[in-house]
Amino acid sequence: MPRSGHLTNIASGLCGSFISRNNDLDGYWTIGKLRLLAGQHERGAVLLDLLAPSMEPPSSGFAPVLARYCRLLAKLARLSGTRLEQITAARITVDFAPPPCPRASYYQPQWGEQFMVTVTIGADGRADGIARQAGYCRPHDPAGERRSARPPSA
Repeated sequence: MPRSGHLTNIASGLCGSFISRNNDLDGYWTIGKLRLLAGQHERGAVLLDLLAPSMEPPSSGFAPVLARYCRLLAKLARLSGTRLEQITAARITVDFAPPPCPRASYYQPQWGEQFMVTVTIGADGRADGIARQAGYCRPHDPAGERRSARPPSA
C-alpha cells in the first residue's frame, strides 16, 4: 500500500508540470487553451481524469495532453515505489472561477484572471495526496500570443 506522502509527492510533481509554461499544446500554453475550452462550454472548470483517460468537457484536441500526463503519472508512481494499479483516482482540475486569493503587496499585476490547478491522487485505504497551485491566464488567442518554437514533445 502506498504511503500518503508518496501520493502527495506524485500530486505535486503532476501539478508543477501541469501549471508550467512548458506544458504546451500545438506550441501554446495548455492552461490558456483549457480556459478557452471552458469559456466555450460556459463552465468554470475543466477536469482531466488520468485513469480513464478522459476529460470534462470532452475535447479530442487535448488527447496529446492527456496521454503525456498519463505517462507522467506512471513514471512518478514508479519513482515513488507505488504500483500504478494501487492508484484508484488521479484527477487534474483546473478551476477558472476559484475563490479570490489576495495578491501580496509586492506582487506585480498579472495578465488575465486567476485560476487554480488541483491534482488529487488516491489509493485505497490512504488519505488522498493533493497539490494546488494558482496562477493567472486569459483564454487562448493565437492573434495575441507567440507560438513556441520548440519541437512538439512526444
